[in-house]
Amino acid sequence: MAKHNLQMWERLAAAGMNYTRPFGRPPKTKVGMRRFMDPRHRLKGVRLDGARVLGLAAGGGWDPVIFAKLGATTTLFDISPRQLRTVRELARKQRVAIRFVRGNMKDLSIFPDASFDLVWHCHSLVFVDDAGRVLREVGRVLAPGGTYLMSTMHPTTLRLYGSYTGNGWRPKRSYFDERPVPLISEWDATWTYGRKQVVAPTIEYGHRFETIINGMVAGGMVVDGVWEFSPGPPEPGAELGSDAHLDTIFPAFIEVRGRKLPFQPDRRDRPKGAGHAGVPGGSGRPRAR
Repeated sequence: MAKHNLQMWERLAAAGMNYTRPFGRPPKTKVGMRRFMDPRHRLKGVRLDGARVLGLAAGGGWDPVIFAKLGATTTLFDISPRQLRTVRELARKQRVAIRFVRGNMKDLSIFPDASFDLVWHCHSLVFVDDAGRVLREVGRVLAPGGTYLMSTMHPTTLRLYGSYTGNGWRPKRSYFDERPVPLISEWDATWTYGRKQVVAPTIEYGHRFETIINGMVAGGMVVDGVWEFSPGPPEPGAELGSDAHLDTIFPAFIEVRGRKLPFQPDRRDRPKGAGHAGVPGGSGRPRAR
């Protein structure tokens, strides 16, 4: 599964599709750069100057470079060589230092415990089967008092894209079915950016809120923020059954923020089943129907 998704992301990155390359241009002021990277202010009050930041699966875009510009000791971890090369070149042009590490987010063993003050986890959790394992690894490498911010597809809405029947949406999977969300046509696997279209049938999982929250708890974190949102304002005139129409009715994304506890609670106090699994800012879902 990881190998397949890597091949798909390399294909998308080679074509310069959305989510695989820098989008826009950040302002030059520190306040402007923070707002560009964190438009919903989820990191308000989090010190970045001097912080140790891990951009988890954050290759391809501006975020790691902005963290470095804001004074953070920044590490970028990503599975895609092309995504890493893109940011390495951007960092060179912007004259900032970033550590680059290639790997699978389910295995962060290259990093010692408590290595980072902030883990910034871009829109990527849907591409792994075991979300709980990822979240436990995040908790391990996060320092006590550190912050974790993740974004991913809304587990309900992901099951509905491309499923309009003419009378409504028919979920592709039960909410409780932990198998990958199926692609029902080639068009369902087509990524669109402007006039570009690339067929890249990624394997995606709609991890439930229960899996995410309990996985963070199992990683020693306390959850202090959960948000549901769509990328833009509602589009009342959107084509019936389109992604834009669906995103007007249901949220496209979720963001969850956690803080690493300064102590580790007794494991007996953790929820049963905790940690077992069944582009923070950004534009909309890069597929068209």
